[in-house]
Amino acid sequence: MRQMIVGIFPLFKAAQGPVPGFFSRTVNVRSLLLALTLIFGLIFGTSLPSRGQVEDRQNFDISGQPLSTALLDFAAQANLSLLVRKQDTRGKKSPDLKGDLYPRQALGLLLEGTGLGFEYIDSRTVSVSSDLYRPTPANGGQDAPLPHTDDENMTGPSGDILATVDEVVVTSLRRRSNMQKVPVAVTVIKPPLIREARIHDIEDVGTRVPGLTVASFSIGQPTIHMRGVGSNDDGAALDNSIVMFIDDVYVGRITSINMNFSDLEQIEIMRGPQGTLYGKNAIGGAINVTSKNPTKQLAGTVEATMGNYGRFDSRAVISGPLAEDKLLGRLAFHSRKRKGWQDSIFLPGVRQNDENTWSARGKLLFDPGGGLMMDLNADYSRDDLESTGRIPVVGRVPVRLLGPDGLPTGEVALPTDILADLGGHPGRAINSDRGFTDRTIWGLSSRISREGAYGKLLSITAFRKTDFSWLEDSTGLPSLITDQKVNSNVDERHAQFSQEFRWISADDIKIKYVTGFYYLFEHTHRIENFTFPRGVATTDQDNKTNSFAAFGEATYAFTKDVNFTIGGRLTYETKKMDQQNSIAGNQRILLENFTLRNEGSWTDFSPNFVLSWQQNDDIMWYGSISRGYKSGGFQGAPATLALARRTIDPETVWNYEIGYKSQWLDDRFRLNLVGFYSDYRDLQVVQFKTEGNFGVFQTSNAASASLRGLEMEFTLKPFGGLELFGSYAFLDATYDAFNDRSGQDFTGNVLRQAPRHSLYLALYYERPFYAGRLRVRADYRYQGLSFREPDNRVTIQPGFDLVDASVAYEFADDQWEATLWAKNLLDRQYISHLYVLGGNDYALFGPPRTYGLTVTLNF
Repeated sequence: MRQMIVGIFPLFKAAQGPVPGFFSRTVNVRSLLLALTLIFGLIFGTSLPSRGQVEDRQNFDISGQPLSTALLDFAAQANLSLLVRKQDTRGKKSPDLKGDLYPRQALGLLLEGTGLGFEYIDSRTVSVSSDLYRPTPANGGQDAPLPHTDDENMTGPSGDILATVDEVVVTSLRRRSNMQKVPVAVTVIKPPLIREARIHDIEDVGTRVPGLTVASFSIGQPTIHMRGVGSNDDGAALDNSIVMFIDDVYVGRITSINMNFSDLEQIEIMRGPQGTLYGKNAIGGAINVTSKNPTKQLAGTVEATMGNYGRFDSRAVISGPLAEDKLLGRLAFHSRKRKGWQDSIFLPGVRQNDENTWSARGKLLFDPGGGLMMDLNADYSRDDLESTGRIPVVGRVPVRLLGPDGLPTGEVALPTDILADLGGHPGRAINSDRGFTDRTIWGLSSRISREGAYGKLLSITAFRKTDFSWLEDSTGLPSLITDQKVNSNVDERHAQFSQEFRWISADDIKIKYVTGFYYLFEHTHRIENFTFPRGVATTDQDNKTNSFAAFGEATYAFTKDVNFTIGGRLTYETKKMDQQNSIAGNQRILLENFTLRNEGSWTDFSPNFVLSWQQNDDIMWYGSISRGYKSGGFQGAPATLALARRTIDPETVWNYEIGYKSQWLDDRFRLNLVGFYSDYRDLQVVQFKTEGNFGVFQTSNAASASLRGLEMEFTLKPFGGLELFGSYAFLDATYDAFNDRSGQDFTGNVLRQAPRHSLYLALYYERPFYAGRLRVRADYRYQGLSFREPDNRVTIQPGFDLVDASVAYEFADDQWEATLWAKNLLDRQYISHLYVLGGNDYALFGPPRTYGLTVTLNF
C-alpha cells in the first residue's frame, strides 16, 4: 500500500497548479479528475470484498441459448474463468436465468438436467464436467464445494480440462459468435494480452496480427497497411484503406486513428474488404475496438506504472449501478507520461520522442426492460508531445562551404551517414528546429436497440471531432549547414456526424440476415506549410463529404453444416473541396499559386459471397468472393493547378479467400489458415517525386496490382498453465501494371509496406505461487524487409525483430497485482518508418529498451 501511496502523491501535487505548456489552467484538470477517481476507488476498494469471493450475490441476465454460449455469458457476468470440454456441452441448451444469485447457485441452475457438474479449482476458476458434482433442483448448487487453492488440486479433476484453448467470441458478423464458427479472417485481441503486452495504441497492435503493419510519420499520421494495402496521402479529400471503428462508430481521419487505447473489452481485426455488415466500407480491412460495459456491481481499478526515462503512467476505473439494475455507469481515466529517449546536439535540454497523453472515457447503460436498451458513450483524449527526431540515412546532402569571413562560398555534397555520425546514435539527433504535436480528440455516441421475437432494431448516432497541430523538422538537418531542409507544419480541424440504422434478424430462422442504412458527413479543414531556408509553400484545403449507403447480408442454411451467404453494399458519395496554394521564395514543394474548387460524386455496388462447411464440431472450411471499394478524391498537396484539377479515381478490388479453422488434441491446439488472392484496379498510390529544386507530392492510380498470400494463426495448450500462440504471414504483393505520368515503369515492383514474411510468437505461463499466482509472458515479433516507394531502388526498410517480456504476481486476495515488464528487451536499433525527401531517405527509429513496474488494485 505504501508503494501505491508514494506513486499517487505526485498526482495530488500536480493538481495544485498548472503544468506549463500542457492544458494549463488554474487547476490541472487531468490530475484532479484522476485524484477524485483514486480517492473514490481507494475508499470503496478497502471495504468491498475481493473479486474472487464467490459468496456474494450477483445479478445475472442470461437468456435461453446453447449451453456453450450461456456458460460464456455466465463466466463474463460472474468474473470467473470457466474450464469445460466442448464435447460436454454439445447439443445442450440452457434455461433463462435472471436475478440476484450466488455464482455457484446460478451455475447449478444453468447445468440442471444436463448431466454436468462443477467444482471450484481456486477462487476464480471453475471446472465443469460430467465427472463432477451434479446439482439438484432442490439446492440449485448451493452446497457445491467451496473454492480451494491447495497446489495438488490445481491440475483439476482431469488434466485435459485445464489444457483446452479458450473459446473466443467475436461480434464482427453482428452476432455473438464463436470465432471458430465464423467464415471470415479475423484476429481477436482480448484484455489479458492488451494489459500484459501493454497495447496502448494501434502501433502496438501491428506485427501481432498476420498481414498488419503500422508505422507513423507522427502520432497523428500513421501509415496502416494490411496485406500490402494502405493509405499514405493525408489530404483533406481522401479516404483510408484500413478503417477503424470504436464501439461501431467510424473514425474518419488518419489524424484520429492512432489514439490512446484504454478500458477495452477487445480489439477485432478483420482482414480483406468489409462493407456488407458495417456502416462505413473498408477496402483493405477493418479494426473494431470495443470498450468495456458498465458492471451491475460496484467495481473498479486503480493502477500506477513507473519506469525508465522517467515514465509515470496512471489508470483508474470505477463502474457500477446508478439506479439499481436499470442504469449502470462506467468512468475510466488513463494517462501516460515519459521523457524522450532522444536528444539533439543543437537543442540542449530538449528530449525528443516523449509521451505525454491522457484520456477519459465514460459510458451509461440504461435498461428499462421490454427489450429496450440505450447507452451513451463519451471519450476525450489529449496529446502534447515534443519532436519525433528524424535521422538522415541514405543519399547526399549539399552542405555549405564558408569563407574566412563566414559567408557562403559554395556547396559540397556529403553522404547522409557522415551527417548522421554527428549525432552518432539514433538517440542523438542533429535537427536544429524544435517540433511538437498538439492533438485533442473527443466523441459522443448513443446506441438505442429494441429486441423482439423477430429480431433487433439498432440505431447508432455519433459525433466526433479532432483538432491536430503538428510541426516537424522533416529532414532532421541543422539549418546552419544546408539549405536542403524543410519543416512541415499541419493544422487540421475535423468534424464528423454519422447515423446508422441496422436490423438484425432472430437467430432461430432458416435465413438469418442483417440489413442497414448509413449516412456520414465529414468536414475537414487542413492547412499544411512547407518551410525552407529560402522559401515557404502553403496549401489550404477545406473539404466536405456526404456519404450514403444501404447494405445487407443474408445466410441460408442448406443443411445444418453447409451455409451460403450473399451480401451487397450500395454506396453514393459526394465531395466538395475548396483549396488554395500560396508560395514564396525559390525553394519549395508547391510550384504555383492558385485557387480552385473541386467537386465529385461516385456510386458503387459491391457484392459478397461466402460458402462455409462445418466438417465436424472441430473443423470448418469456407470460401469467399468479395468486392471492395474505396472512394475517389483529390490531391493532398498538389504542386500545380493542372495536378490539382486531376481527380483521383476510386480504387476497387476483387478478393478471393479459402479458409480453414480447426481445433485438435481435445481442444488443446487451435490452427487457423487462410489463403487469399486480391486483384486491385486503379490502386491509389502517393509518391514524392524529385523535381526542380526539391520535389513534389503526387497521388495517382496504378493500373493494377495483385496480392496473394497465406496467413496462419495457432494456439497450443500442452498442459494446464502453459499457452503458446502466434501467427505467420507470407505476402507477395506487386504492381501488375504501373506507369506513372512521368514515364517511369514500376510494373513488377513490390507494393509499399508489404513485407514478404512476418512472424509473431508468444509464450504465456501461469501457476500458483505461494498464496497467489505467478504469470510469465514473452513475445517475439519479426517484420521482414519492405519498401516505402513504388521505385524499389530507394527507401528500403530493413527487417527487424523485437522481444517483449513481463512477469506478474497476483496476490491471494485477487485485488493486488504487481507486474515487471520490458519492451524491446534486447535493445534493438530499428527503423520504424522511412520516407524520401529531396532524393534522400530519412528515418524514424523505434524506441530503445524500456522497462518498468506496474502496481494494480482491483476491487
